[in-house]
Amino acid sequence: MARTKSFVESEVLDKALNLFWTQGYHATSIQDLVNHLGINRASIYDTWGDKHGLYLETLKQYRRNNSGKLLEKIRSEQSAVEFIRGFLEDIVSDSSADELKKGCYLSNSATELANCDQTVSDMFTDNRVKMEAVLNELIKEGQEAGEFSSKHSSEALARFVFNAASGMRVMAKGDITKSELADVVDVTLSALT
Repeated sequence: MARTKSFVESEVLDKALNLFWTQGYHATSIQDLVNHLGINRASIYDTWGDKHGLYLETLKQYRRNNSGKLLEKIRSEQSAVEFIRGFLEDIVSDSSADELKKGCYLSNSATELANCDQTVSDMFTDNRVKMEAVLNELIKEGQEAGEFSSKHSSEALARFVFNAASGMRVMAKGDITKSELADVVDVTLSALT
């Protein structure tokens, strides 16, 4: 007879995500997970197969949480330029508020594992492609409304904005000031107009 889980899976995933995000995949042991999550090894193995399976689920959880916020924000903004500005300014705010300087969980994962873990690499690529598609549509709308220049294709500009955002998240892991990140926002927006 199968045992009933004595934990809420989504809550445990959030705890695991925070531990992996803070320490990285390789630096987090199964024992670290057992101690931090408050569940036993058997529960980890029964639910996620192994540490790697749990890690992949935390990446999926992170993507679900963040894509929902992004879609909500798209619907609430008044124009393409306001959305792009808000998207980039949110990175500045989040980075400035992050005392641990964790950066972006997905970017950190790609940096640590993408060259040796095809699943992580595929997840990062899928996220990039989806984000660039969202940005492309917004930039295309902005070009049609005269908010953005048509000197470059909307696809190229979407790629540029995504890379600026990714770079900001990586730089925020170091000693960069809020003002310096705000400069990146301003220059990125000026490149679009």
